[in-house]
Amino acid sequence: MRVTVYTTPACVQCQQTKRMMDKLGISYDAIDLSQHPDELEAFVQQGLTQAPIIVAGDTRWSGFRLDKIKSLANRIFGEHGKEER
Repeated sequence: MRVTVYTTPACVQCQQTKRMMDKLGISYDAIDLSQHPDELEAFVQQGLTQAPIIVAGDTRWSGFRLDKIKSLANRIFGEHGKEER
């Protein structure tokens, strides 16, 4: 599953999200929304107005959400038969 973390500069919640994903072994691509204003506008139109914005398959959320990050880790590693975290 492809996971993308859309960030903004100097975003504390973005750093927390990436740090937790690193700790749980979730691979992700990070994209700086300040460099992609069209994508930022599309997210705002979808009601996703807080950084970071996480897109994982058909799942999307915004902000630092530890519960969602842990659920994502369980989904990813459960798919491969690894021990759930």
